[in-house]
Amino acid sequence: MRPIKRAAALSLGALLALSVTACGGGTAETDDPQARIQAAMEKLNAAESMEATMTMEMDMTAMGQTMESDTIMEMVCFTDPVKLKADMTMDMGDLGSITMTMYAQEEDGQYTSYLYDGSSWISSVMDLGDLEQYDAQQSMDLYIQSGADYAHQGTEEINGVTADKYTGVIRGDALEEVLAASGAGDSMSATMGETDLSQLYSDLGDLPITVWVDSESGYPVRCFMDMTALMDGMMDAALAIAAEEASDGTNLDVGVAKMAFTIDCSAYNSAADFDIPEEALAAAA
Repeated sequence: MRPIKRAAALSLGALLALSVTACGGGTAETDDPQARIQAAMEKLNAAESMEATMTMEMDMTAMGQTMESDTIMEMVCFTDPVKLKADMTMDMGDLGSITMTMYAQEEDGQYTSYLYDGSSWISSVMDLGDLEQYDAQQSMDLYIQSGADYAHQGTEEINGVTADKYTGVIRGDALEEVLAASGAGDSMSATMGETDLSQLYSDLGDLPITVWVDSESGYPVRCFMDMTALMDGMMDAALAIAAEEASDGTNLDVGVAKMAFTIDCSAYNSAADFDIPEEALAAAA
């Protein structure tokens, strides 16, 4: 995490802590949900390490057929210096599965990634922002801070802990960045080929978001977004553009039956350390 961002997070967290103390504490039912969410973000941003599991379920329909795909990414993140590991599996049913492993590290202010595609290692120099999809801390921060109008919805058991549930919405300019960071934008681009999707973002509606915060520790433990309606509408708009551009009048019958995104976070400040394999490091030589 950048030093400026970390300093701002810690300062705001301290101010929030003082305000809660001044008011005599309180519970999730009586506290301002926005303040509770903000406090959870500060704890997230101050964490030096964490683990996360990201799951994306995507069901596409075309010509009466349904193609289901489930993508699971297991992530381990360290912040100072930045060091990431991500194991990704995409299961596409009868079409088979794809497995990839990605490592990244920071050295002297430079970020290098190492990707194993199942046959060989590929290394590349990247900007920190390009790693956001593989950095659970940055991703979770983006999703939560993009939400608005959070409301407390009681408590639920999440991965063995009691967590306060908050619902909100993501709207406006934040949508495009959230879709890109979650991988949903890439999935849609891969489906639509060369169609320019950037023009569609301005017409998107609100995206519901649900965040669960550990009632005891204050850390966010889960974030869920149901993108089905949003992405199906985006697909319809993209297909309409493609139909207008097609010279043969082709009008494809393709839809998004389901797109659900979940990220579970754990092991704050106690993530399992790892070494980048020598064969991966050799790819950068």
